[in-house]
Amino acid sequence: MLFVALLLSAALAGNGNNVKGKLLLVPYPQIVEANFLNPTSISATSKITYTLSDNCKGNTECVEFVKNNFNHSITFPLQRQMNLDDFRLSLFAPIDLINLTPDIQNSVQTISIELTAEDFFPELTIGVDESYTLDITTESISIKAPTVFGLRNSFETLVQLFRPYNGKYVITQVPISIKDFPRFKWRGLMVDCARNPFTLSTYYKIINAMAMFKSNMLHLHLTDGQTFLFESTEYPLLSQKGSYTQKKVLTQKFLKELIAYAKTRGIIVYPEIDLPAHAASWGIGYPDIVADCWDYIKTWTYNENLPALNPVTDETFKVLDALFGKELPSVFTSEYIHIGGDEMNEVAWSRSKEVSAINAWMTEKGIKTYLDLEGYFNKYVQTQVINANKKGVAWEEVYAKGNADLSTVIQVWSNITYLKMAVDDGYKAIWSEGLYLDVQAPACPDSERVEKGCKVSHMYVWTNRDFYNSDPTIDFSPEELENVLGAEAASWHESVDDQNVMERIFQRYGAISERLWSPSYYTDADSLEVRADYLRCVGLRRNILKGSGPLYHSYCQLPENL
Repeated sequence: MLFVALLLSAALAGNGNNVKGKLLLVPYPQIVEANFLNPTSISATSKITYTLSDNCKGNTECVEFVKNNFNHSITFPLQRQMNLDDFRLSLFAPIDLINLTPDIQNSVQTISIELTAEDFFPELTIGVDESYTLDITTESISIKAPTVFGLRNSFETLVQLFRPYNGKYVITQVPISIKDFPRFKWRGLMVDCARNPFTLSTYYKIINAMAMFKSNMLHLHLTDGQTFLFESTEYPLLSQKGSYTQKKVLTQKFLKELIAYAKTRGIIVYPEIDLPAHAASWGIGYPDIVADCWDYIKTWTYNENLPALNPVTDETFKVLDALFGKELPSVFTSEYIHIGGDEMNEVAWSRSKEVSAINAWMTEKGIKTYLDLEGYFNKYVQTQVINANKKGVAWEEVYAKGNADLSTVIQVWSNITYLKMAVDDGYKAIWSEGLYLDVQAPACPDSERVEKGCKVSHMYVWTNRDFYNSDPTIDFSPEELENVLGAEAASWHESVDDQNVMERIFQRYGAISERLWSPSYYTDADSLEVRADYLRCVGLRRNILKGSGPLYHSYCQLPENL
């Protein structure tokens, strides 16, 4: 049975025939017009440059932004790919890429760039204009974008169109006209910093890779039961004691630098400190603020994730005031702060050594149940976030248990029915259910489990299709869609560290990026596997996706110094 499943997977994977009438682009643009399957081409070299519209020329920040991103996305990639073989799917013509011998009409060495909005360099926020148009003729390449963030996206599209050929680059199937904009405002990735902490350089690698896929939200899960990686200057023992090494603590200085760098790639970075559960690491530096249920944990497999904050001591709430009311708002420029709120189990309180004191405290406060106590914590930190002029984000439990302020964005992760319920109740929401990158394949390691009902869709390459087909909003009304900001892929890292993070996240991230950027009606999993493999090759040559494996067999020659 397992052998049959693997044969089916191999037989149905994408090949060159699937990309006839398409450009090799991920995520696929909203509107594409091209001279498909025609060899009419232009050529260029890695010395290609650009001209700027006058409004940008007169703005130093704009000039530097464009220069930085043009070098990052166009100049350096073309320099690295010069004289390499083109990407191939197969040695066999029937399933290889379409072989167009370029009919070069002209050599283009300058790209015309025009920023069209009055506010062409706005603040980077959810909903900022990220659109662009890209027109390529036999005479010219021109880009128009309302803002610098749309312009940056156009560069990521353009670099995919350049193909190495006889010591130069060609763009075939000219003329090409692309009009592009994102389907969703929020196209994110949640990274679990706390389980297996990264070296600091890894965060920059993740941002560069996200930018390739036109993602715009990086959610840092800064704390969990295992470690506390956010540097609090008011409560320094949280990270000094709550981490394996200070080298991997995310200091406020580092985070500010990371946030500034991410902005140049069109990405907003926002923090999560999870509570009231997942708080064991808090108690290493400040033991009184976490309820001691370790005697119970000894007999249970949930271990570090179970302990919760102790409400009895005033110090607990002083820590929350410092984190959510002062430090996170001052470090993160994003308008969003994630308050966590998932997987609270009342035994963290009811089986703790402080249970009598907790019960007495609850009676004094008029809190009747442990469920109400959970809500007390949820509401307390939301108030701190609101008072700091920020907006909260919370896991679905905060909404499901009736504890979410209407200004809080609901992140649906396990029960997708909450997405429709939340938006119908007037909440803004995002979904992660169905987009869990830590769920690795094959999920069926032996034939016995296959016979018991594991699906072909759970085999290795097909998890990519599971992500691609995850679109719970497809039947939503226009009014409901107004409240769906978008989605986040979730990369939990119990089995991920620096050595495999690029593989775990970005081998299949193209499917998610396309679902969040491209039109809702554009569903072409067969061609996606080809296009995503091609983009992975481009990313490897740019030294961005190093460590990420192919979706399927292909040939990608790399620079010798990579």
